[in-house]
Amino acid sequence: MTNRERVVAVLNYQDYDRLPLAHFGFWNETLQKWANEGHIDQEDAKGWGDGNPADVRITRKLGFDLNYYSAFHPATFLAPPFKRKVMKENPDGSKEVLNAHGVIELEKPGAGSIPAEIEHLFKDRASWEEQFKPRLQFSEERVTKEKVLVNEEMIPWDEGGREFLEKDERDYHYGLHCGSLMGTIRNMVGMENLVYLYAMDESLYTEVIDTVADLCYQVVKATLEQCDHFDFAHFWEDICFKNGPLVHPMIFA
Repeated sequence: MTNRERVVAVLNYQDYDRLPLAHFGFWNETLQKWANEGHIDQEDAKGWGDGNPADVRITRKLGFDLNYYSAFHPATFLAPPFKRKVMKENPDGSKEVLNAHGVIELEKPGAGSIPAEIEHLFKDRASWEEQFKPRLQFSEERVTKEKVLVNEEMIPWDEGGREFLEKDERDYHYGLHCGSLMGTIRNMVGMENLVYLYAMDESLYTEVIDTVADLCYQVVKATLEQCDHFDFAHFWEDICFKNGPLVHPMIFA
């Protein structure tokens, strides 16, 4: 059996010859350590991302069969994202930085842990309608301009990526990432603020959820109307206090 056949069989409770040796991604600091020790290439360590060409090479070099989280990612997030901006540089070398989600975080030199959240641009209905809601509207480009892993190259959906999937001749598994609901909202609002929002402005809380949910639905619908040759669908959810590496995925074949 190929690794793709094994993954599909496992997800469908069918017989398989063996379980594939799978990983679910790496810490960037760990990759850099391995690169410094000569186990993997520096270029791959710096360019790694779940399911991208660097990931394929690292997976092979380390002896894994596959990275389970290999999927097409249509854009279900803020688009355009907020532009990274250093808001303040502190005497100790740390920086207060605006990230892609509209959150000002504290970045410390050499720290690999999750940064503390200092402030959120999402404050009320006015900031929601002006800065966030417009970034969560559907457009076809959320599908057509994203990239597909075509063997070991990332190809845009509308420049050959969709055609490759439609041929369905690959020997590796490939899923469809369907977005996130509360995880996306938590990234913008912060967990503590999200709790307060529910208590203080339930109508806005509901509108935010409906907007993000509708965007996920529209993006997945548009993707599957053009191509449905995916081995599984993955809906990401991670309701912890900060944006961390651990996820609680919902996966179905």
